[in-house]
Amino acid sequence: MTMRSPRGRSLGAMLAAVLLLAGPARAADDVVNVIHYGGSFGKALREAFFDPAEKALNIRVNDMSRTDMAKIKAMVQSGKLEWDVANVNTLEVWRGVKEGLWEPIDYGIVDRSVVGPAKEYEYGVPFIGIATGLIYSTKKYPSPDKAPQSWADFWDVKRFPGPRSLENRVRYTLTFALLADGVPPDKLYPLDVERAFRKLDQIKPHITVWSKPPVQALELIASGEVVMALTPNNEWAEAARRGVPVGWQWNQAIYTTNAWTVLKGTPNKRAAMLLIREMSRPQLQARLAELTYFGPMNPKALPLVPAQVRQYLPTEPENLKKAAPFDHEWWGAHEAELIERWNAWLIK
Repeated sequence: MTMRSPRGRSLGAMLAAVLLLAGPARAADDVVNVIHYGGSFGKALREAFFDPAEKALNIRVNDMSRTDMAKIKAMVQSGKLEWDVANVNTLEVWRGVKEGLWEPIDYGIVDRSVVGPAKEYEYGVPFIGIATGLIYSTKKYPSPDKAPQSWADFWDVKRFPGPRSLENRVRYTLTFALLADGVPPDKLYPLDVERAFRKLDQIKPHITVWSKPPVQALELIASGEVVMALTPNNEWAEAARRGVPVGWQWNQAIYTTNAWTVLKGTPNKRAAMLLIREMSRPQLQARLAELTYFGPMNPKALPLVPAQVRQYLPTEPENLKKAAPFDHEWWGAHEAELIERWNAWLIK
């Protein structure tokens, strides 16, 4: 959450700022400093993971937000670490490996099986699955059978007329364009960038809003400003349960993960690994799924999740088999240059 600061500062506020910049005191083995993405997700992590782990391990988890890769890099390079464990997306795991930011995961402590359907990483432990997919207005399309079923349908403005929204970022949009153009999910990578931009040229006149992720698309659907868009599965699930008239397609949703990493050089390496092991237990991951609608990685967690929640989870087998992959290594190598091209394409 971004907080606005007043123009004037009291002496107390200035002292607080100095203390904040100084960071948390370096922890002994009984305190582990964890950085995550904050907001409601951070509150869910506290309830589902940190509180139970503190009791089980007899430690204190000092959790903070928000994950900042630039700050992590500065900490590791300077040797002045404020954090021990970081919640990052798995694209950032890959980037951090290239920059030497992470300790190898000690799979003598962490059980390899807890990553479930995710790829096992030498330097990160995936713990949630996230899907980003097509959403549509159920006012416009009340029957699921007659609603858009794929990204080809999203691009088909004759069969499915109406204003649309896509996210203002290149990361997923190129992939959706190729899926719309008939590329099979298992043949997506390496992405044919030229083909993707040609396909985007076709839909561009019909995009009325280039939305800001993750929630603006749902606001546009709810207001009737657009009839189709895309959003993460957890945002759709929350909106649908609140009665927002929004439908979802698991077909061709892009599946990604978040992982736990351990910062290079932490003096609390063993305590960090024990914490990750504890946070990978099925009961804890099942609780997080209930609170967030993110899919648990540990395959033993899924049966513990209530059926009314499982239908919203990307790691539910029936949902997962319909998903399209996200190649973190390919995007890690190409995203910076593609962002520049994306920005130029948007304004031309």
